[in-house]
Amino acid sequence: MITDFITFTPFVDNSYQHKLLSNITLDGVPYQGAAIIMHASEIRYLYGAVVNGSLYAQGLVKSANRNYVILVYKEGRPFISDRLALDNIVVNEVAISTSGGGGAPTGDPATITGKVERVLDNQALPAARQLVAIENKPDGSWAVTGNTVSDMESGSYTLNVLTDGGDTFVMALDDYGQVFTATASVVIGDVIHPTIPNGHVYSVEVGGTLPETEPQWWEAGSSGTQVAGDVTLRAIPFYRPLVHGYIKASLTE
Repeated sequence: MITDFITFTPFVDNSYQHKLLSNITLDGVPYQGAAIIMHASEIRYLYGAVVNGSLYAQGLVKSANRNYVILVYKEGRPFISDRLALDNIVVNEVAISTSGGGGAPTGDPATITGKVERVLDNQALPAARQLVAIENKPDGSWAVTGNTVSDMESGSYTLNVLTDGGDTFVMALDDYGQVFTATASVVIGDVIHPTIPNGHVYSVEVGGTLPETEPQWWEAGSSGTQVAGDVTLRAIPFYRPLVHGYIKASLTE
């Protein structure tokens, strides 16, 4: 079960002194959007948002057997970088391609089943979330092996993946939507996020055309809905991804 909590208390440890500095391009263009930093030695995942391709992550652990990878998204699909070593000074030039190369899934057909729930007022309720399966292969490499969305009514899901017998992690992600774009047309149900992340996304409740300049964004609960251009938006907190693992996928007979 992946449990999607509505509050989070960050882990603090003064021994985590290392940084991962990266300039990320996706298909040759500076990346902008959600990113996840992962490593194999521990179940420790760090969420970040990238603006104009620049990723600055700190508070990481460094040891001889820890290599990190960066996972990014394009049109709702996840893509993963090659392995990176930590360095507090050197800026990594990370080029990720959506047309092939490292990180492509391999292996035998398999499935992973489970249920996603969110905890509200101490009650576990089914939740619809984007789910991404990532396998740490026996050779130490990483690959995205499948993705799906959990059912809104029951929270259940079935992930069809490819496995080489490694350890799989299933991540549950909030919908980060699309970056604010001046004068873009939006409809009810679309999700918009600011160009500079502020911990919130904005759900479209009345469709229309976004304004020519980015609005002064507000937080959930501060004033409910607000109008930007002729679009009505509601602020929703955006929670960092949660992870379930280690999992061994069940081979499909």
